[in-house]
Amino acid sequence: MKPDVEPRILILHATAGSGHRRAAQALDAAFRTLAPSAHVRTLDTLQFGSPLFQRGYTPTYDTLVGRVPRVWGLLYKSLEQPRIHRGTTPLRHALDRVNVRSLVAFIERERPSAVVCTHFLPLEALAPRRRRGSLGCPLHCVITDFTAHPFWAIDGIDTTFVASVAVREELASWGVPWERIEVSGIPIDPRFARGPSPRAEARAQFQLAPDRPTILLMGGGNGVGPLATLAEQLLGLPMQPQLLVVCGRNARMRIRMRAIAELAPGRVRTLGFTDQVPALLSAADLIVTKAGGLTCSESLAMGTPMVVFRPTPGQEERNSAALAVAGAAVRARNLEDVAAAAGRILAHPALAASMRASARILARPHSAEDVARRILLLPPREGAAEPEAPALPAPVPDPTAVGNVVWDKDLPGA
Repeated sequence: MKPDVEPRILILHATAGSGHRRAAQALDAAFRTLAPSAHVRTLDTLQFGSPLFQRGYTPTYDTLVGRVPRVWGLLYKSLEQPRIHRGTTPLRHALDRVNVRSLVAFIERERPSAVVCTHFLPLEALAPRRRRGSLGCPLHCVITDFTAHPFWAIDGIDTTFVASVAVREELASWGVPWERIEVSGIPIDPRFARGPSPRAEARAQFQLAPDRPTILLMGGGNGVGPLATLAEQLLGLPMQPQLLVVCGRNARMRIRMRAIAELAPGRVRTLGFTDQVPALLSAADLIVTKAGGLTCSESLAMGTPMVVFRPTPGQEERNSAALAVAGAAVRARNLEDVAAAAGRILAHPALAASMRASARILARPHSAEDVARRILLLPPREGAAEPEAPALPAPVPDPTAVGNVVWDKDLPGA
């Protein structure tokens, strides 16, 4: 892309979980800030599919990860096997190209300066054309987890942006040229680059007591998981914490949480789907969450200790393992141990401080801007980290465990 030409940026995601869309939205905001005259469009790739494909793609994914996560985990791991991956890739790519074939016609008509994909679906459709030289613009990929499945190892991509050096090494092991992989962090809303707001101010925003320990409880955009059970257990901790519970789009969970709130007056605030995550993380002493790449990246940016529960087998399990080994998160093996982990962090200031320090080392709060600068061919941000930093340790198979709560060996209080 020539920097003196008004850029036309097309950002493509797919509605399979909320992380791919949120990363795309973060990039959209960064491009518009850096290049106000740019023409930026952010679209769901599924809108280019047939009605049958649109109706089936997201519900199938949601069913697998929400109702039968073990099946999803087996599928995820089996497709990592080189023999199975090689045998299934041509058919999968061909089906995806057929199902979103109108995407190619759209790009030929719009003639973007660059295409940026936060999901592998559009990559599978567009990479063959880029490889043949018929796409007409650079094709970039953004991986939204702290791991790289071979789904992302597609020939024909100009640049793949990843969370850490460990992910770069993993992707290279799948055959992606090292020089085509850049460590940027996972793109998150540019608001996170401002850092946390004063805790008292953030708590006042949600009508919380300024001095009571505060736990943020999140179940993703759809509010999945046993949030009510977790809330009851956390409310029973000796330090009597107050809770911020984000139920997402789960209206039934909000109703149930209101009933629980009545039993603990003034200690529970319940929210639906919200864009106030920076303020929520600023208010919290720790977050109890699943291990989606975007939520974890946002927590790292705000220096918030994480307790991870029931990560989805596959990418979320690996996200949580990497962050636990790095010292920024604790993994609870079952729901009963979530409260124990949270209580231990709240009761040991040295442990909480160590986790916050680890989070800040790994954080990439300017990730969206850094990716946008690279694609726009702008100079690096002043004070930007070197491309190789920070390295995220690869998960180890046997971390030290106390009971069913997994602690890194060198964390204070473990």
